[in-house]
Parts: sequence; C-alpha cells; structure tokens
Amino acid sequence: MAAKAMAAKAMAATASSTSFHLSARANMGFRRLKTSTSAAEASPSSSASKLTHVLATASRAGYGRRRPSTVPDCQPATAEEIASLASFIGSKERLLVITGAGCSTESNIPDYRSPTGAYSSGFKPMTHQDFLKTEANQRRYWARSFVGWRRFAEQTAPNDAHRAIAELQRESNVWRLITQNVDRLHQVAGAEDVLELHGSTHDVQCLACGAVSCRRRLQRRLADLNPRLAAAADAAIDPRSGEAPYDDGATPPSGGLASETPNLRTRPDGDVELDGELVVDFVVPPCEKCKHGPLKPAVVFFGDGVPLATAEEARRASDGCDGVLIVGSSVSTFSAFRLVRDAHVRGVPVAVLTCGWTRVDEMASVKVEKLAGEVLPRVVERLRREELWGF
Repeated sequence: MAAKAMAAKAMAATASSTSFHLSARANMGFRRLKTSTSAAEASPSSSASKLTHVLATASRAGYGRRRPSTVPDCQPATAEEIASLASFIGSKERLLVITGAGCSTESNIPDYRSPTGAYSSGFKPMTHQDFLKTEANQRRYWARSFVGWRRFAEQTAPNDAHRAIAELQRESNVWRLITQNVDRLHQVAGAEDVLELHGSTHDVQCLACGAVSCRRRLQRRLADLNPRLAAAADAAIDPRSGEAPYDDGATPPSGGLASETPNLRTRPDGDVELDGELVVDFVVPPCEKCKHGPLKPAVVFFGDGVPLATAEEARRASDGCDGVLIVGSSVSTFSAFRLVRDAHVRGVPVAVLTCGWTRVDEMASVKVEKLAGEVLPRVVERLRREELWGF
C-alpha cells in the first residue's frame, strides 16, 4: 500500500508540474496548444480530471490540426477508439503491420484512392506494360520522375505515423512491418527490417542485366544529360524556402516551371504531370554496368507482379503472425489483400486504421476511420502508460 501511495503521489506531482502539449505536425510546419497545470492542484484525482478535460476540449476543437492538402478530412479519434486500438496492439505477441499510402499523406505525399487522391483528378499511373512498350513512354516517365524527385525524396519527411510505428517496433509491439509505399519514410523514421512489398523509388534496376543502382546517382546523370530541364527545375526553386514547385490543387502557380506547366502536381510514386517538348527531348542514360537497359525504378508498377522472394517473405509473415494491423491502406491491391485474407482464414484477428472504406472491412474486428498520424502517437502513449501504471 505504501508503494502505491508513493506512486500516486509521484503521478500527481508529475501531472501538476508538467506542461501538456498536443501537436499535429505536417511537412509544412505545425501548430501547438500548450496548457500548463498549476503546482497547487489539490489531489491526483483533480489533476487527472483537469488533464482529461483539457485533452478532450482540445481534441474536440481540433487544435493543432494543420494538414497538407493531400490529407483526407477526418474527425479526431475518440478515447474509446484509442483504447480499442491500444488493446488490440498490446494483446499481440507477433503483430504484423501493413501500411499503405494513407500513412504518408500527412507527409504531403498524395495517395491514389481517397477523395483527395490522385484518381480523383483523373490521373492514370503508367503501367508496367506501357513502360516496356516504347522508348517514348520511358522518356516520359523519367522526365516526370526527374522533376518530381527533388520534392518527393529530398523535401519530404516522416510524419507522426511513421515515428509512432518505429516506436512501437522498438518497444516490441510490432513483430513484422510490411509497407506498400515506395518512399522509404519508415526507415528514415527509424524503423528496421521493413519489407517493401512494392519496392522503392530510391533504387533503380536495369531490365537487361538486373543490376540495382542508387536513384540519387541516376538523378545526377539525368541532370548532366538534360541541362535545359535541370536549369528550369532549379530556376523554379523558391529562394526563401529552397523548395521545389508543387501544385497542391489549390494554390495558383507563382511563376517559372510551375506556371509554364500547369499540371506540375506530385503523384503518389514521386513523378509529376509534365508534357511537351521537355519530355520528347529527354535523354535517359543506359545502364552503367551492361551499357544497355532500359533502366526502370525498382518498384512494382501497376500490371506487374511482386518479386517472388519478396512475395515469399511476406507470405511467411502472414503465416506466422497472431494479429494484423492495417495502417493507411484500402488494401485494394491483391498482393496486400491476400496477406490479410490468408491470416484471417487462420482465425487471426484484424484491425484497420485508415480513413474510408477498405477491402477487408468485413474481416476487421476493430476499425478506426481516423488519421494514422493523429491516432498512433496517442496509442503509443496509452500503451506506455499501461505498461508503467497498469491502467
């Protein structure tokens, strides 16, 4: 009893002297609400009650909810939703987490299928078959990717969802992590042993000899071979922010490359909409190893298949897990859907954290239709509290 009393006093002291912060970070910045409690609070119960009131009021008001235009509109999560998700995660020994594009929308990277996603504007991604069909298609892809790379790879950063998943992994709440994303933001956030189901734009593969090389090195080669487009892209950089032009669908273009090409909008895989003679005249170098090619980003295009080794590793993760958590994905691609389906057939429970409909809704025992970057940090905090205090 004495130990419990000391613990209660310690908790009360912490609650009464700490400044509580709620923050929702976006790639363009963040707003913060800071509420301090007085050291003169009377008791643990009154301190806890005041904290609960502050958090609830801030959550209902939507404080700190500054979001990029790529983020679908969602209401704040309720305490019950946070509790149910934390309970699901905390009860698993071998939790498989599968993430999708919705995990990166809060990093200003658009998804495909949400109301604000790429498909909503009529965008059609290049298929594997289209890429192989003609050299003109390959030039068009690489010209668009060349312009879009700076913003996609060099000016995006992990958001709170990526960081929270890395924390869950470090604290042994995540057994395996599979992502359908090609942006490598999970690794930048500190996650390890990430299985990239659909590859990554940070690697380039030669379709003739199979050699894999670094995308950044290819970017320098493309700039040397296409000085006109490289100069136009450099001239479009905002001198104040140092950022590449980006069409968010709402802000009028401010000049330079952005105004000359009104469709300069970043897409989920990092390329931009770019047409005209800049594309027709674009030069793509051969493979440095075999001197042939063609070169292709090491990603699974629509219409292509997941490499056998990757598919087998993903299947083993599905076969060995005792729970599946979907984060930011509609699970529309069969490569991800079958992992969930096969686990569900074995009787493994499924939870979903994403805005909107998913292909596995009927399989899910827990469904939270909220933003991952706003929910997962609260889940991490709740799990830590339960580990420390037991409630």
